[in-house]
Amino acid sequence: MAIPSLKVEIDFSSGPSFGYPFLLDDAAYGILDNNILADAPSDVVDITDQVRRVSTRRGRNRILANFEAGTATVVLNDPNSDFNPQNPSSPYYGKLLPLRKIRIYANTTSGGSPVSINIFSGYITSYDTSFYQGTNEDATVTLQCVDGFRLLANVSTDIPPVPGCPAGQLSGARIQALLDYADWPTSSTDLAVGNSTMMADPGGNRSILQAIQTVEQSEFGAFFMSRGGRAIFLNRELVSELADVPPYLYTDESPLPANSYPYANVDFAYDDQLVLNDVTVTRYNDGTIPAPVPQIVIDQDSVDKYFYKSGQRTDLLMQTDGEALDQAQMLVASRKNADLRIDSMVLNLNSDIDETNTLTNLSLDIYTLINITKEMPGGSTVTRELFVQGVRNDVTPGQWIMTIYTAEPIIQAFILDSTTQGILDTNSLTY
Repeated sequence: MAIPSLKVEIDFSSGPSFGYPFLLDDAAYGILDNNILADAPSDVVDITDQVRRVSTRRGRNRILANFEAGTATVVLNDPNSDFNPQNPSSPYYGKLLPLRKIRIYANTTSGGSPVSINIFSGYITSYDTSFYQGTNEDATVTLQCVDGFRLLANVSTDIPPVPGCPAGQLSGARIQALLDYADWPTSSTDLAVGNSTMMADPGGNRSILQAIQTVEQSEFGAFFMSRGGRAIFLNRELVSELADVPPYLYTDESPLPANSYPYANVDFAYDDQLVLNDVTVTRYNDGTIPAPVPQIVIDQDSVDKYFYKSGQRTDLLMQTDGEALDQAQMLVASRKNADLRIDSMVLNLNSDIDETNTLTNLSLDIYTLINITKEMPGGSTVTRELFVQGVRNDVTPGQWIMTIYTAEPIIQAFILDSTTQGILDTNSLTY
């Protein structure tokens, strides 16, 4: 099985949307569900033949941290100075502007037929030219790229409340209103309805991204950019349900069990970094009476064992103190003890793996559920069921390495008829 190959495209058209326009009777742009209505095709060029290496990174390291902007670095050979914005002979002269769109794909096969899997969609922030030492004739250009978080972080909400953000609005509708304020295209969103209703938008000098992340934390959900460039919002009910799907099985056992896949390495950690035994969650004080009351939850047994490990979440927008208390209780219940964890898993797509294994590896994405087994020296075995929280690809000619960053599910809901989350006295109702 050959390793995947890269495909890299630049779209010189303006606007944040990554959808290809829909043109009737066009073989490339007339595909239902893939293309969007438009008057003309995007200005897309394939630069794959010039690519020397690529690195992409999406997600977050810690499950309680905000998702970070996805990034990509693409290094190109540029012997003809095509990517010099001051070169009038360049085929891209006048088009090499910051924040032009870029897509990165992995080319592989499915059922023996070619297939392209999108691994990153973002915007070029800079074109950095360098020359080999001792010559000015052979140049390389490094494209530094970032995903849609960059665009949302660039939009300030100013001081007044954002229009269309009243009290009692569900979290998904609130995020949609904030995206509308930033002129984010509705064709590039996939938002859950939400479980929590929000207080009225408080206004203030912040970015749209910061305003959305406050809603994300208030809901106890997840907001991130997909690898296809879509704004994704999962409410906490969806997050809890994703912990109940059949996981992909990864192991170092030999021989390899049926329906499981090998990995190159796993990174273990056993420390106090994720321990929380003193948590305060406080709603935003909008001046109404009675004022919000900080909700404090302490687990004394954990304090006696690990000393105080405190955490705070402030100025959240859920409408009741009871919901703030539920969030504090959930955080302490899931983080009061230290546990041996698996922070990351390395996959070598150069290794002798079959087509299904390659497709599975490339499909791993944020909130994919995986089960990792490691046979330890001395005969013991460690098994952890984890959410993917981040994906990194490092690609050079002849080599493709993936690093999968992981974390244990933090929301343990009670799901009727579930064999893993429907166990009385083990699972609890999510709030």
